[in-house]
Amino acid sequence: MYFNKVPSSNIQLLATVNGESSNTFPTKDSNYTPDSISCTNDATAKFDFTDWAVEVDSVDSTTCTVNFKDNINETFANYLISKECSSTPTSDDAAKNCLVNENGYRYEGKNPNNYVLFNDELWRVIGVFSMETEAGTTENLVKLIRNETLDGLAWHGSNTNDWSTATLQQQLNNGYLNATDSTCNFYRSYTKTCYFSETGINSTARNMIESVVWNLGGTSSTSATADSFYTAERGTTVYSGRPTKWTGKVGLMYPSDYGYAVLASSCARTTDLGGYDRTACAGNNWLKSDSYQWTLTPRSSSSYNVFDVYYFGNLYSNSAASGFGARPSIYLKSNIAIMGGSGTYSDPYLLS
Repeated sequence: MYFNKVPSSNIQLLATVNGESSNTFPTKDSNYTPDSISCTNDATAKFDFTDWAVEVDSVDSTTCTVNFKDNINETFANYLISKECSSTPTSDDAAKNCLVNENGYRYEGKNPNNYVLFNDELWRVIGVFSMETEAGTTENLVKLIRNETLDGLAWHGSNTNDWSTATLQQQLNNGYLNATDSTCNFYRSYTKTCYFSETGINSTARNMIESVVWNLGGTSSTSATADSFYTAERGTTVYSGRPTKWTGKVGLMYPSDYGYAVLASSCARTTDLGGYDRTACAGNNWLKSDSYQWTLTPRSSSSYNVFDVYYFGNLYSNSAASGFGARPSIYLKSNIAIMGGSGTYSDPYLLS
């Protein structure tokens, strides 16, 4: 069997199934999934789950053996939970491939292997959390965040910190979710066209997203730890008249998500998020960006301020009408299975 995507007739593919040689190559709809690939002549290869093909980096005479295993349809959530760290990571390297059980199973550190191919682009795994769905069930769901930001969007063009009516919420859960161009607020009442037909969620990814109950509780200051923010987000302290919950599909990260993403051995959990601009904290936090990033959480002592991550890496609060970066965040349905990948930038997790 020869691989027809490479311009060479010198690459031969062989297959084994559960360790036994196979005369046929398992098809995409079979009960098998690729487990590993080995090639001769120092060639390397990876499996393209979309095209169900092998990509080989050599045009020399090469034989690659693809090892298939039974597809047990392990859910992505269970797979990640099984990767719980056996002890508290004491370095970024130690944190790369495991999740810390800390108010949910979370990745932490400077650059963990939490990349996932979703919506035909790179997203990252924040963690696994027990969530209430719109249907009223409670399930362990994987929370993802887009690797790149949608830049310059106002949290609320009317400058109020009510997520249930926020313009960003409406834009993310309409135009962005449905991949249709729409008008966006980038500062107060100033608008622009967001070309979500190009950057929005495609139909395959859309069907993977669960509608869940998001918590909208807030607090009055950035002088709070990740633990304190986690409790406040799930509390009832809000500005007068603001809701404490919202049900939908696309949201943003919480301040606590940002706080817990730092390597705990470098930046103690007793550190206030307002002081995360130190290298030990922001420098070891994979959620840090070089630009402002919105969070979901309002400042409870204000009618218009919302917490955001400053580009120095500390938590701040600004007017909801400001134009900052927004990184969409979603929860995957509980039945989404892992098909392959190691979670690295070049070999992200693949889902089905």
